[in-house]
Amino acid sequence: MKLYKAIKNCDEGVFGCPKVTGDLFGYKKVNTYFVDNSGFGSETEPALTIPYFLSKVKQGYYYGITNVGQFQVYIGEYIKDKTSRNEKLAELGYISRKKVANNTYEYITTEGDRIIHLHNTDILRFKKDGKIILNTGGYDTVTTRTKCNEFLPEGLSVRRIRGISYIIDTRGGKLIQVALQDNITI
Repeated sequence: MKLYKAIKNCDEGVFGCPKVTGDLFGYKKVNTYFVDNSGFGSETEPALTIPYFLSKVKQGYYYGITNVGQFQVYIGEYIKDKTSRNEKLAELGYISRKKVANNTYEYITTEGDRIIHLHNTDILRFKKDGKIILNTGGYDTVTTRTKCNEFLPEGLSVRRIRGISYIIDTRGGKLIQVALQDNITI
């Protein structure tokens, strides 16, 4: 993920900063700004006006949009993090992290679990004891179901039937169909 680096104080280029998705290894968030993006905000509202936000932008700092509302955005302010990647992973409880597909990462935890992480959601957690936890994070989309199916073992799949998502289990020669719920364990 590449953030926008302010070239000077009050840098208007910050309005071209990217939307932040996933983990930001190598950066540390130091501030979050709630900013009006309609252009009609006033000083009496909770969201910062555009000129006031610009007065806060600092040369050498990095910026990214962390959340978007109808008339406001949250903009994160970051600095480079001197912590090594391995130290950062250990802080988060991971042994390793690798990119396995577009917007998809595989983590191995210190407990020995394997996690498939899509955007900002752990969609699959393969527990050390053999159990699997499925989670859409509220995003029961074609992409989420496709990624689950890509990493689930043979005989397990997620399918949408008449508007409802199901976990289909054909292991052991039987067909078992269970409605998909977030954080369901199979």
